[in-house]
Amino acid sequence: MDDDGVRQIGPSDAGYPEGLLCLSRPPVLFALGKAELVVRPCIGICGSRSASSNALGYAGEFGYLAAKRGFVVVSGYARGVDVAAHLGTVEAGGATIAVLAEGIESFRVRRELLGKVNTDNFLAISPFGLQAPWTSWRAMERNRYIVGLSRGLFVIEARERSGTFEAGLECLRQRKPLWVIEYEHGGSHREGNTRLIAAGGTPIRSGGVLKKLLEDAWHAYQPRQERLTLSVAES
Repeated sequence: MDDDGVRQIGPSDAGYPEGLLCLSRPPVLFALGKAELVVRPCIGICGSRSASSNALGYAGEFGYLAAKRGFVVVSGYARGVDVAAHLGTVEAGGATIAVLAEGIESFRVRRELLGKVNTDNFLAISPFGLQAPWTSWRAMERNRYIVGLSRGLFVIEARERSGTFEAGLECLRQRKPLWVIEYEHGGSHREGNTRLIAAGGTPIRSGGVLKKLLEDAWHAYQPRQERLTLSVAES
């Protein structure tokens, strides 16, 4: 990906995402890539770093289908589910946002995405200082911003007491739709899925359910977008 320079986007800027303005302390964003992606309709995808092969397949499929529906896919750029979601998105011809848990100066294109992302289909953003190191608390904090940017969150595979599990709880706290894969067979690496469904997440049991949820999320966005367009035209 070509480096056109890091941009800084603050809460008072016109291109700042509205979803982050609803947070208690909207962060300044440091952005590298296509900064306009943050104001397009987005869907978040989260999951384990050490995901099962099934989960990685689901992440790629979810990213692909969300991109085909017109969403920008937001994820955390970690190995495992996050990278699979980013990859599925760009393979569908869509665009994706990577929210970093470290400063933007540490950003490097991951091997799996080399030659696949560019300044038209990819944006890396960090809500932390330019040289901030990766820490576990920043990884947890990043989840708030993934949810804030998104119309809803898909949880692919979550361990109990994991960052993905906390991201699901954050989605419920922000009163946004939470969609969670319900696996036929559980296990310790999927306990978070079961708990998130019990807490109010919508279970996904088939590809048909996934497609309907994406359609519903898209149409829920459109009336508001049409009102905004009309308001601008009249002013």
